[in-house]
Amino acid sequence: MHGVELHRDEKRRYLGHFRERVIQAVTEKQLRTKDGIEAMKKALKHEAAAELVVRNKVRSTAMPLIVEAQRSGVDFTIVSNTEFIGDIVAAVVARDAVDVPRLMAEE
Repeated sequence: MHGVELHRDEKRRYLGHFRERVIQAVTEKQLRTKDGIEAMKKALKHEAAAELVVRNKVRSTAMPLIVEAQRSGVDFTIVSNTEFIGDIVAAVVARDAVDVPRLMAEE
């Protein structure tokens, strides 16, 4: 017997993760700005930061974040799932829930 996956759309929107575990997320437009890069670098320094997730289509644009993740000891994953929805192209996620009321991508 198989269970029904709850919050499937939420995971598809946040690159395979639940919103409650996302420390910061940006759209492609935001990723191309200084503010977007700085917000993501700050998130990589968050004590709960466990993984940087980047959509394959922006991996070269996200290279400064990948380098920062490696320096910070944070894992990174490049994803390319055709079922993802929304505009988020990069996210810093935690292993457990974090209290982040608003993400840059939600502005």
